[in-house]
Amino acid sequence: MSVTEILQKVKTAVYKNRIRIKEFFSDFDKLRCGNVSQSQFKSGLSMAGLVLSAEEMAHLVNEFAVDGQRVNYRLFCEEVEDVFGKSDLEKCPTLHVPGKPDGLVNGERFTLKPGTTLPGDAESKFEKIMEDLAYETKTKRIQVKPFFDDASRNQNSPLRVNHVSRDQFKQALKNHIAPDLSPEAVEIIMDKFQGEGRFNNMVNYVAFANNIDPSEAKYDPYSLKPLAA
Repeated sequence: MSVTEILQKVKTAVYKNRIRIKEFFSDFDKLRCGNVSQSQFKSGLSMAGLVLSAEEMAHLVNEFAVDGQRVNYRLFCEEVEDVFGKSDLEKCPTLHVPGKPDGLVNGERFTLKPGTTLPGDAESKFEKIMEDLAYETKTKRIQVKPFFDDASRNQNSPLRVNHVSRDQFKQALKNHIAPDLSPEAVEIIMDKFQGEGRFNNMVNYVAFANNIDPSEAKYDPYSLKPLAA
């Protein structure tokens, strides 16, 4: 497989899963020079959830090598994130910008509504659990989403945008949101908001929070008065 084909494979995965690829290398680059070691570069690719063979990784290392020892991850990220659109367009306003890649994204993938239908009476139990949770968090003035945000950026855990591991999800519920929630109820919630495909061992906490946290009020930017719903 050529480097061009490998990069297209990476771009497809990054675009489909909305992966913030640069975040997986920046912690290795303490001096912010744009370079990391070859092993760090490969680790960053793996942590991002990119499924690449050893040969494919080696091709990328060679393509973005700096001095035989280090890899220019910044240039690699710029090349990959080009799939989201061109940067610095204000400097070159006449530059042609291609449309979004055809066939890359399922439009329902990032919906904030749970897409899994639960079996048996679990669906009705789920609705009651969420109703009670929404009432409890509103009464206690708890914002759910911030408790998961830090966990979602933990470099020692599986990383996917808007998702946390099932253990992280259970820990946040028990320690901060609903300590008295039964294990059965927790499992029902996690099954309802589980990730797709090979990420089905993770939980879409943003979709969960969207169904619990109250909607933020919208304001007119000039008068700062609340807008009518």
